[in-house]
Amino acid sequence: MRYLTTFLLFLVLVNCQKKDNKPEFIKAEFISSKIDSMNSEKEVQAFVNQLKHPFYEQKISDDSIRIYRKFEEFELKKISEFKRDCRFDEDTLTKKVADSLKINKSFYKSDFDNNGFTDLLIIGDGHNCMAMAGCEDGEYISCDFGVYSLMNFGKDSINSIDLNFITKTLSFVPKIIETKNGSFIELHKPLDYKIGDEGKNTFGRVIPLIYKYGTFIERNEKKIEYDIEKIEFIANGCMAGCPEFIISIDKNKNGKFNALNYNWFDKNFSYDLEPNDVNGEYKAQISDKHFKEIYGIINYLNFPNLDNSYYSGAIHSSSVILKITYNNGEIKTIKDDGLIGTYGLKRVYDMFYDLRFNQEWN
Repeated sequence: MRYLTTFLLFLVLVNCQKKDNKPEFIKAEFISSKIDSMNSEKEVQAFVNQLKHPFYEQKISDDSIRIYRKFEEFELKKISEFKRDCRFDEDTLTKKVADSLKINKSFYKSDFDNNGFTDLLIIGDGHNCMAMAGCEDGEYISCDFGVYSLMNFGKDSINSIDLNFITKTLSFVPKIIETKNGSFIELHKPLDYKIGDEGKNTFGRVIPLIYKYGTFIERNEKKIEYDIEKIEFIANGCMAGCPEFIISIDKNKNGKFNALNYNWFDKNFSYDLEPNDVNGEYKAQISDKHFKEIYGIINYLNFPNLDNSYYSGAIHSSSVILKITYNNGEIKTIKDDGLIGTYGLKRVYDMFYDLRFNQEWN
């Protein structure tokens, strides 16, 4: 009897330990919304074109303001329907990947953030760029390839997330993966061609993305906890007047903000509001919420394994440096020219840009 009691106690301890290490996933209760009632491409197309957000405003005259909505001209397209450039075969390769994965629709549904509301994944052409590269001489075609996740928060509240911000006009195949621990998205990048010493080589890539920290970042099933002592973020300027600043946060939540140039607060030229350019050195105790988010996502990304540098080649883009001191003085430095390193890094950068205006700096 004593052995049986000991064995049962052991099972209880093991189960408790498992729950502590990895909380059990609980699927949210389904909440019906407008997205659930749409089953045809025509219905989804009308829904997307009527989205009010995001938008930007441009002043035409003293009493006229033009509102441009992001999805006003968005055209849903199946991957098999793209025909953007006859000179290259990337879309042809993407179509082969889509065919092999049976991705033959322009929209898909899932609850990516497990809030009970069905989200919408759309593929299509936003007509954001034009190029004279059609199959016929002098033909102008759209060079845009868009993939967005429309996150549903109920009561017609939709937040769009661009899943193609890194590759811009390059194409890939999104595939939704449903698991017992929720759903995520696999981005299947088609075979690329590179010329090497031995001729032409091909390679492909799959990027698994999960919704965390308010957006989609690279999925990490083997999270390692590092003792992060300090994080420094340097945003360099650009020819187009990009913000220049330095922010550091230590493990005690002490923050320093050195605003150098172009740190505009309430920048809105549509209504002739006078923008406030913040300059100087400031200090603050970083809020618990933002501290946990920044330290949490950097740990989740397993930052020591990220590349030390990323380069976009864009002339007018900004560049940043992320320096992380951890585990008794070890240092990881990431230089990113163009802010295109990874999905997770892009979210980290956004957090630091937002940190300029969401803390009580003094």
